[in-house]
Amino acid sequence: MVFVGIQINLLEDGRGVEVLAEGVVQGREIIDAHKRIYDERYLKRQRYQIVDKSACTEYAVTAEDIDAIAKLDRKASIVNPDIVIAVIEARGLQFSLTELWQAHLAECRFLTKSFRDRETAVKWISKNAKQP
Repeated sequence: MVFVGIQINLLEDGRGVEVLAEGVVQGREIIDAHKRIYDERYLKRQRYQIVDKSACTEYAVTAEDIDAIAKLDRKASIVNPDIVIAVIEARGLQFSLTELWQAHLAECRFLTKSFRDRETAVKWISKNAKQP
């Protein structure tokens, strides 16, 4: 699936979701991508997500956008609480926004962590994602 600046790929027959963000990414795009990721056809079989923001040139996301994204995550975690989410990012501002998002997920059972490179993120996912 391709969605305005964000590409979503299903991995391992839907066990994994890869989110590739490139260029200027707006909060609305991320919210819409989350709605697609958490579609009932995919949600129950998901075990992990790789969110790669390393190719973003600008991350135009507000605190309200982060709150809306976190609400979608919290709702999805009720259906499937065991998803692990690795976020790959290279810019300091993105790390700050990811930390804000993680704070919004305090009561959510998703396990999340930020990384600077994909290799380390994939190793972490392999260690932490539950098998079906």
